[in-house]
Amino acid sequence: MGDALREEFNRWATSGRAATLEAHHRPLVEQMLPLMQVRPRDRILEIGCGEGWACRLLADIAAEGLVVGLDVSDEMIRNARARSAAHENLLLVWGDTEQIPWQENYFTHILSVESFYYIEDPERALQEVHRVLEPGGSVWILNHLSKENELSMRWIPELDLPVQLFSAEEYAELFARCGFTDFSHRMIPDRTPETRTIYSVLKTPEERHLFRERGALLLSARKPPE
Repeated sequence: MGDALREEFNRWATSGRAATLEAHHRPLVEQMLPLMQVRPRDRILEIGCGEGWACRLLADIAAEGLVVGLDVSDEMIRNARARSAAHENLLLVWGDTEQIPWQENYFTHILSVESFYYIEDPERALQEVHRVLEPGGSVWILNHLSKENELSMRWIPELDLPVQLFSAEEYAELFARCGFTDFSHRMIPDRTPETRTIYSVLKTPEERHLFRERGALLLSARKPPE
């Protein structure tokens, strides 16, 4: 488990920074969810779940199934559990995406929202995602920070952790090496309300408009059916 990641995201949890992420990311996730075609009995894993807001959305949709949230930060998981007590079909686990603590061939869907680029060994993480997905299951990765939206990369100097960014073409190669098929990508427009904090590195109204229209990179792929 990456100690630097754990320590940094524990700081986010204890400082209250993590609590602001839903407002930033939920409009993007709400555009992604219909594409996932979640069914009531699905079994879903979110990697990098933070304080669990997206897990709670999914638990309401997959009301007869199971949602598991996994995060490297024990403080994030502690906060997520406190906020999720009403959801009986939601389990929150402290662990590492590079060694997912779950049986193979289990989940119907796996998603990552604004967290995959923090993973130290993304190929190892995708191998683990492939292992725990059921045959025919799908993976969904949503990155607002992406090479496809060059303006987003202005935030990198503001981050206290290294990030690993790939182009959509590089992601396609990575998914293929890890055994996935049916790779696709698209851009999801940013419909988050403008705030001074979010857009502080964008200097003009034209930059803000272009950033929002380019939006976030959504990647998806499938584990081949048996």
